[in-house]
Amino acid sequence: MDSDLWAKVLDPENPYRRQLIDQVVSTALPESKNPEQVSATVKAFMTADLPHELIELLEKIVLQNSAFSGNPNLQNLLILTAIKADKSRVMDYVNRLDNFDGPAVGEIAVGSELYEEAFAIFKKFNLNVHAVNVLLDNIQSIERAVEFASRVEEDEVWSQVAKAQLRHGLVSDAIDSFIRANDATEFLDVIRAAGQTGAFEDLVKYLLMVRRNVKEPKVDSELIYAYAKIDRLGEIEEFILQPNVANLPNVGDRLYDEALYEAAKIIFTHISNWPRLASTLVKLHQFQGAVDAARKANSSRTWKEVCFACVDAEEFRLAQICGLNIIIQVFSYIDLIVLVSN
Repeated sequence: MDSDLWAKVLDPENPYRRQLIDQVVSTALPESKNPEQVSATVKAFMTADLPHELIELLEKIVLQNSAFSGNPNLQNLLILTAIKADKSRVMDYVNRLDNFDGPAVGEIAVGSELYEEAFAIFKKFNLNVHAVNVLLDNIQSIERAVEFASRVEEDEVWSQVAKAQLRHGLVSDAIDSFIRANDATEFLDVIRAAGQTGAFEDLVKYLLMVRRNVKEPKVDSELIYAYAKIDRLGEIEEFILQPNVANLPNVGDRLYDEALYEAAKIIFTHISNWPRLASTLVKLHQFQGAVDAARKANSSRTWKEVCFACVDAEEFRLAQICGLNIIIQVFSYIDLIVLVSN
């Protein structure tokens, strides 16, 4: 049957059109074994813009046990026609058919706002990252996305969940998901978010994972800072004795500026920064230690700082020691000036 004849019999003016369609759909085509006949009929229905009748026809061919049941083109066409003409049928077709183009049909379903159907398609074809993104971006259910990620246990799926949780301010949950994903790529955003919310316990766990994947001064420095914020000073001592790439002078200054003096003391002692250590010990009212550090620093500025602090604290014996060293340094400068003058 050629295209001109199809156009004539499917013309809306043909009083026998409905009878013809019914006969073709119910009997003639489902029993056909000729692929050319099937192709010509499907094309004729499409040309005549008969989407509902085309659905009836394709259901007979594809859903029932015909010679063309597994034909991928016909399965694609059935679902796509339903997306256009009768969305209520799409989910049933998705569940019943197995040989259509999952990635392409899934994207078309998303574009047609059939999000549950798209999720079902991607899940069926094990396109799990696409599936979780539909849950996160279109259905907007982090809870369902977490449940799905727990079921499939794929790193990239957990990574997508983690990024969404972080965007929504669910910092602790995001960190847990990043760890499950073994994803160290977002460490700058995680550090910033954890700092804003005070999630330092979680941040420590995350940064320990990150260190196994990358070597970054920022990571090691922030790990020390996080330890200090949760008062895990023993871990700081152990950490700085191991190979690391932390910027210890900067970390020490940051800890001092934020009044985390016990942690700063550990850092300044380790890097032998005696002037800063003396200042830190003054803040801790550990004046004997401050005098010892000032002696190692051996600068008039440090001696003066410790001296004035000892006087204020009525530690006069220690203040006297500092004063004597200031005098010694003054005389040393005078001797140097005289020597230069001569």
